[in-house]
Amino acid sequence: MRPLILGLLCGAVAGATATATITMWRSGDDTPGQAATQQARPGGAAAGRPNPGRRGGGRGYAPAVEMATAEEAAIKKVISVIGEARALRSVAITSEVTGLVEQVAIVSGQKVKRGDVLVQVENDGPTIDLNRARAQYPIAKANAARFKELAAADAASEQEAETAFNALKTLEAELQAAEYALAQRSIAAPFDGIAGLTDIEPGDYIRAGDIVTTLDDTSSVVIQFAVPQELAAFINIGQSVNARLTSGGGVKLDGSVTALDSRIDPQSRTLRVEATVNNPNGALIPGAVFNIEATSDGAPAIAVPGLALQWDRSGAYVWKRGEDGAAVRAGVSILQRNDDIILVEGDIAVGDLIAADGADRVRRGVPLPAPQTRSKPSVNRQRSGAAAPAILGN
Repeated sequence: MRPLILGLLCGAVAGATATATITMWRSGDDTPGQAATQQARPGGAAAGRPNPGRRGGGRGYAPAVEMATAEEAAIKKVISVIGEARALRSVAITSEVTGLVEQVAIVSGQKVKRGDVLVQVENDGPTIDLNRARAQYPIAKANAARFKELAAADAASEQEAETAFNALKTLEAELQAAEYALAQRSIAAPFDGIAGLTDIEPGDYIRAGDIVTTLDDTSSVVIQFAVPQELAAFINIGQSVNARLTSGGGVKLDGSVTALDSRIDPQSRTLRVEATVNNPNGALIPGAVFNIEATSDGAPAIAVPGLALQWDRSGAYVWKRGEDGAAVRAGVSILQRNDDIILVEGDIAVGDLIAADGADRVRRGVPLPAPQTRSKPSVNRQRSGAAAPAILGN
């Protein structure tokens, strides 16, 4: 009986000892030997550093993310309207004289130079008048000079000298009139351009005022369009524009705003605008309809990558790197989306480091990588993770 009781007592003591040991192990209490080991080990838990191997360690867990630099930007205002093109210079060439057409040198669609004769009208009469004036002019000039000398020597009266001088001046005027009348019989191009269609044929009888053809200077074209009064403040002289046919054909050609109306049209509530577009290859045809796009800078904003934007019940936000290197939630408001870049305003500033790709894995307080070098803002991205951060192109 006595050995049985002794065995029961020994078993109870052993069970109590095991229970106490398990309880201490589960509660995380270290044995004196373990505590001494941690104090001696550099970087141990006793040194106050979190254990990077435990995900529950809070700031010790560094997610793999790309960092981007918040950049200064401006809200772009894009204006897209329809406009009609006209030539830089355009004229309907008319005849100043009446007579028979002797020659037509107009080829529709052909480039002509300033001074090229397009139509030649019969000029026999003006040619005769010009030849007569040219023949009489030297005689009148000599008489005027001779009577001037005679009058100075009292061999002729002052009245005779004055009459000879007036005859010379009259003949000079007749000579100029004959030259002008003859020049009018040759209808020439007033500037470089493209000749239009014509119905004039050699032998036709034309009258003063008849339209011979049209001439357009298409080295550049002026596109006229109108913008709503709400957008008038975003259009300025010299602002860049581009033009493309409304049918979608052809390439975009660059130009600039060259003229603004001085007032809003009270009927349409629009502002008339003219933009000059270079047309070196003649792709833009006067009278055609074009789609005009103009972009202007508006209010200042901050640009961040689209992947940086996160959402919760409070609205949009991004993760930025705080002064201590930890992730900080920064609430933002979206102002504009441009492809993969978002313009925002809020609790961020130009130059802040923002978590971009992988931002959905970031939590408040986790460490975010610091840049190795700070370069010029271009949505600078840097990758975090096991390897050292490396600057990546946008």
